[in-house]
Amino acid sequence: SSSAAAAAVASTATSTAGTPAPRIAGGVAGGATGSGSAVGGTGLEGVVAAAAAVAAAAPRSPSPDGAAGSSSGASPSGAGAALGSSEPLSPQRFNALQMLSASYRNLPCASDGRRKRKYVPRNPYLHLDSRGNAAYPIQPTRNYEGPEMFEKYDLDTLFFIFYYQQGSYQQHLAAKELKKLSWRYHTKYLTWFQRHEEPRQTAPDYERGAYVYFDHDSGWCQRIKSDFAFEYQFLEDEPM
Repeated sequence: SSSAAAAAVASTATSTAGTPAPRIAGGVAGGATGSGSAVGGTGLEGVVAAAAAVAAAAPRSPSPDGAAGSSSGASPSGAGAALGSSEPLSPQRFNALQMLSASYRNLPCASDGRRKRKYVPRNPYLHLDSRGNAAYPIQPTRNYEGPEMFEKYDLDTLFFIFYYQQGSYQQHLAAKELKKLSWRYHTKYLTWFQRHEEPRQTAPDYERGAYVYFDHDSGWCQRIKSDFAFEYQFLEDEPM
């Protein structure tokens, strides 16, 4: 249990370092002090807290210049006793516990996740009509990032979003909608192709026929290649 692990940590730290064991976030596993605070609980959190306490309470190895070194020389046998095990931990498992403790102390925050950004115009200008009402929309469309909005865009808009908003969520939605419209991305030519007719020749690694492709480089228009071999190795077929 977490209480037994906390008591073992305290006794091990006292016998090896000669000082009382440090408290972690209001007491190891919470139950040791009866407060039930932050790191408290059983299972993984109790193991992590016990490993952190052992690593912190272990004697610091002296450095070559005579100063106190780091606490990386913590005793695996002490860790095994602290965790209530009858056998000492192997160095590999002890290092794993230390890394687990370090990762637990650096958990990602909720603010690290992706946040929706609200558009704020740099130079807002309110254009009023003859009745004194706003002539144009003041607030951007709320669902402009929703997939249902991309179903309403025409091909030019989808191609523009794909090529000029690279690395964004909008580019992902544009690519997803283009695939729904039977367009396929060619990773060698970096453009989109669509069958103009059924392939005249098919093989395990390619197909040949007439294709429509979008020329984004020179004309920003759709062109036709009457005899084109589409090699499947250049087909981008990642699931959307």
